[in-house]
Amino acid sequence: KIFINYQIMPTTLDWIDHVAGLGYAFQLILMGDAFMGDNFNAHVTNSATTTMCKYSGLFILGMRACHYIAQTKVKDVEVKKAMTAAGGAVWGACGLLTLSTWAEGKTPNLFVNFGLQVFFTGAYAHQYMTMGSAKKD
Repeated sequence: KIFINYQIMPTTLDWIDHVAGLGYAFQLILMGDAFMGDNFNAHVTNSATTTMCKYSGLFILGMRACHYIAQTKVKDVEVKKAMTAAGGAVWGACGLLTLSTWAEGKTPNLFVNFGLQVFFTGAYAHQYMTMGSAKKD
């Protein structure tokens, strides 16, 4: 296959997403209680909330690692396009969740988080539409 209009390694957008994901993961793992207090109005400090933050952070780290490995090892452009679509769908779903629970969020972090969700959703949609496709010899 010849790949048209797509680099095999992670794109700039993918690297930015990895950095954002690592930031979220480390905040959740190391500062879960503070993260919850900074982002939600009805935050209650308890060990269950902090523990769930740590689990979420670990899952984010695992997903980031899987995503990076696939981005650097898989050579099939159609798989890369599917990964791009999935990344955009996840960020879009986070944006919808933010909108549906808007009253529970704390400003200004609510606006920052929603802005990032909109940015990544749109950027992944753009990347998907401009990636090109595999062409048979």
